[in-house]
Formats: sequence, structure tokens, C-alpha cells
Amino acid sequence: MAGSEQPPPRREDGEAPLPIEDAELALAGINMLLNNGFRESDQLFKKYRNHSPLMSFGASFVSFLNAMMTFEEEKMQLACDDLKATEKLCESEEAGVIETIKNKIKKNVDGRKSTLSMIDRLQRQIIVADCQVYLAVLSFVKQELSAYIKGGWILRKAWKIYNKCYTDINTLQEIYQKKTTQESLTSDAANDNHIAAEGVTEDSLNRLKGAVSFGYGLFHLCISMVPPNLLKIINLLGFPGDRLQGLSSLMYASESKDMKAPLATLALLWYHTVVRPFFALDGSDNKAGLKEAKEILAKKESAYPNSSLFMFFKGRIQRLE
Repeated sequence: MAGSEQPPPRREDGEAPLPIEDAELALAGINMLLNNGFRESDQLFKKYRNHSPLMSFGASFVSFLNAMMTFEEEKMQLACDDLKATEKLCESEEAGVIETIKNKIKKNVDGRKSTLSMIDRLQRQIIVADCQVYLAVLSFVKQELSAYIKGGWILRKAWKIYNKCYTDINTLQEIYQKKTTQESLTSDAANDNHIAAEGVTEDSLNRLKGAVSFGYGLFHLCISMVPPNLLKIINLLGFPGDRLQGLSSLMYASESKDMKAPLATLALLWYHTVVRPFFALDGSDNKAGLKEAKEILAKKESAYPNSSLFMFFKGRIQRLE
């Protein structure tokens, strides 16, 4: 825990600090949070809040959790302000939504600049959508008709961003795979250098897809559980509800290296141990989701030895047995 307060790692010669990988730092902050290190996580994100939009979002997320745990008006307003500040930061350098990924990759001479900019924009858009979801939740808490309408409108905006980013990232992955395949047929030796020059890696694309898959999957999963008489109305408003797609996306997110991977894991545990038996999704079989929950817990539990949430789900599994 104390390590989060140390300065960035320095080079071997001791002259200059090494660059901070914001994705790794953000994931470390969330892991710290889930291991009951709320204060340490808050300090870490606040320390590097201005380092990148991702760290700014991490700080806003911790602020949001703090507001939801206390329901204090002051903290809820602070969370609102923090989320809006992060949203503004992400939109400040937006140069427009990515419309033609294939053309930009094929035609732009400076491949590295184009691709990095593209990935950065996608990351920012995903963060904006995440912020809007949490702002909608804060709006719903007010329990006013106008707040419900406003929250629903914000959620619709968030869903449109998730949907477009998910499609764009899948397209980008397909293009990347085609290019690497073509290059391997012509010049295996120059393959790595050429890909590096374009600034895209398989890891960066996978992490980015993991980032969007959490919100994308959660939308699908939650809406799929809406009563049938309301589902048609919600679908008309532009919200889909494919449960299998939702679970698949959350599973992908949980296996990624994005900061929301642990949250996707918790969402899956929540679905299998709480939602399935509570809503009787498997009829009278309350043990239907235990196998999946046990597999997830066995795979992830060692990373969170001090987590109250993982202990809760472990107890939940034992109770259902």
C-alpha cells in the first residue's frame, strides 16, 4: 500500500524518471481499492489526476463510489463535479469522432501519429461514456421525475458512444490482423518494426476493447433483465438487451488488462450468485450459476486476499450450496 506514495521509478542512471504507464497505474489503483485500500487508492489517483484522462477518471470513479456509499449531498455534488471535469478533459482535445478508420490507416503517411491519435480518441470517448453512466446514476438517486428523464437521456448518449466505440475497435482489430498477416507473407523480418512504426500493438487494442466491453456488456446484461412488458418500450428508445452478448463482453473485459477488468469480474460474480437466483432465471434451480461463479472466484481470488467484496461472493456461493 505504501508503495503508491513513492515517486515514479527512475532509470538505472538515476537521471530521469521512467514514463508512467497510466493503464497499468490505473489498474493498480483499482486493485488497491478492491483490497480494502480505499484511502491509498484515492491518494494514488489524486496524485496522478492530471497525468492523463485515464487517471482523472480513476479519481472521479473513487469520488463516485464515496458518494454512493454515504449518500451525503456534499459528496454527491463533489462526485458530479469530478465526473464533469473528467468529461471536459476528455472532450477538450477531441478532434471529432472517428468516422473512417480504414481510410485513415491506409491513406495517412504518418501511420504512428494517426494510429496513436485514433487510439487516444477512442480511449477518451469510452471514458466520456463511463462518466455519463455514473452521472446518470447520481441523477437517479435524486428520485425526481425530471432527474429520471435527464438520467435516461444521459444513458442513451452513453450507450451510443459505447456501441460506436465497440464497432470501431472491432474494425481496427480486423484491419490490424489483416495487415500483420499480409506483412508476414512478404517480410517476416521487417514485420515487428513496421507494426511498431504504426504505433499499434495487439495489447493496446485488446486493452481498449476490454475498456469498452465493460460498459457495453453491462448495458446488454441489465436491459435483458427488464420485464418483457417494458422491454419493448426500452428497445424502441434505442437500448438493446442481449444477455449472451452482455456476458460475453463482461468476460472479455474481466480477462483484459484494463482498469475495469476487476469490476467486470465483480459484475459476473454478482450476476451468477445474486441475479440468477433472485430473478429465478433458471427456474427453481438456485445452484445453476455456482459452477461459473466458482471458476471465476478460483481464478481471481488470489489477487484480492483482503477484498471484502470477494469474501462476500465466496460466502454467497457457500450459502447457495
